[in-house]
Amino acid sequence: MLESKQIIKIDGKNVFLEVLNSAFEIGKVQINFFEYDISKDKGERIRNEISIYVSMDKFLVLSNDVLSGRISALATKARVEQQNGGYKYCKEIWTDLGGVSAELLKKRDKERADGKSLSRQMKLTPGDKLPWIFSAESGPGELIETGLIIPRYSGNKPEAVVRVPMTNDDLKRMVLIVKAHIEGYLVSQY
Repeated sequence: MLESKQIIKIDGKNVFLEVLNSAFEIGKVQINFFEYDISKDKGERIRNEISIYVSMDKFLVLSNDVLSGRISALATKARVEQQNGGYKYCKEIWTDLGGVSAELLKKRDKERADGKSLSRQMKLTPGDKLPWIFSAESGPGELIETGLIIPRYSGNKPEAVVRVPMTNDDLKRMVLIVKAHIEGYLVSQY
């Protein structure tokens, strides 16, 4: 069994994300997003924490798209659409939907008060101050017939959001190191 450890950590102001190898055995990349308040006592600083599980193959495609320049081209297009459409912010250019069904939450004794599924999303969006924003959202969701959990936020707002700004080099470092770890893990399985 693979010992769980942090692969990479990206810091922002009062936020960070960390990528772990703990879900490799189920074919997923675990990305934890944290928002914290430094003025609080140790052990009480975390304001929001969202764990996202992206399938390895989807993460490898994202890595390829970042390294090939496709993501940058999509960002340029999104910035043009933002300016032409009069939007305050760019729309996301990459999204991963996930979550936990209401049934599984109940089995784990983590049932939501509203009885709904837990929707979790990760998004990559062109930023304003820095080139990229990686964000995680969580809130109520609905399990549809395909097995996907789609968001059903009240008032169209998630219950929790953590946004981690990144430079171009941060994004490239992250995808390169995670890609190398995924490939190393996959090779070790043969």
